[in-house]
Amino acid sequence: MKQFWRIFILITSCANSDTTDSDVKHMLVDYSGKTKSCFIDSISSTYIYFVLKDSVDTDSLRINDIYYAYNDFDRVFHYSWSFQENLRRMENRAGKVITINGDTLNYTDIEFNNDMMEPEVFIKINKDLSKNISMFDVHMIETDYSIMDYSVRRGFYYSFYSFFAATIIDILINWDSQRRVFPQVWDQYNDLFPMITVLGLNKKNGTGVTYEAFTSLIPASVIISMVYDIFKQKNKFYFTPIFSDREFGRKMYVFTFSNYVKSTLKKNRFLGKVLGLFR
Repeated sequence: MKQFWRIFILITSCANSDTTDSDVKHMLVDYSGKTKSCFIDSISSTYIYFVLKDSVDTDSLRINDIYYAYNDFDRVFHYSWSFQENLRRMENRAGKVITINGDTLNYTDIEFNNDMMEPEVFIKINKDLSKNISMFDVHMIETDYSIMDYSVRRGFYYSFYSFFAATIIDILINWDSQRRVFPQVWDQYNDLFPMITVLGLNKKNGTGVTYEAFTSLIPASVIISMVYDIFKQKNKFYFTPIFSDREFGRKMYVFTFSNYVKSTLKKNRFLGKVLGLFR
């Protein structure tokens, strides 16, 4: 008898419920912070197909153009590599959290819950107080300038590898088929090194002719990279737009040369298979 009444109550509740707004809505957030409120129809390997709210026409966006996507149950069901990388860069640094209500919380350490079914931010306010905050209550996180270590590394690697790439090009342009390979290559790269007699470097000819430029341009490249990131406010990370039509303070796309190469190889089926053989 109890089972019968349970079924009766369930059927009555469903019959009298308002089903006009029962569909799960989805929010697609791009790298600049603009959000589309929609109903997702299907997802392929490259596109998300959806119907905008208050519309009947199907539209689409490239998955690579979406920073992250969530539904109105606050469940993140897709996030980009840039989103994940931003979380990694913020962790274990001091800074402050600004909520969508305008509150500011200073913290000494921060961690993120990788379970996107319940995305939360764990902040340590001091040695005796810590707090969990829903990611959807966070508008922006501003870290201290210790995050500039990424700027230093990027400035160093870009200039360092540029010198070696330029040296390879110079070798190819001035290639002498009458000489052996190793002496030609060593002569060119020898120009980048100082005279270190203990190691046998440049004993006869002294410091390489491009060594001075090599040691001057790398620090300059590092400084330029740091100044650029400070100007672009790369220590600020945005999450939830205050309004759907308001953009973030900056684009949240993270560019790295290695990730660009990997994504390019994945797009090419043949090169992707070759890359898979070396994994």
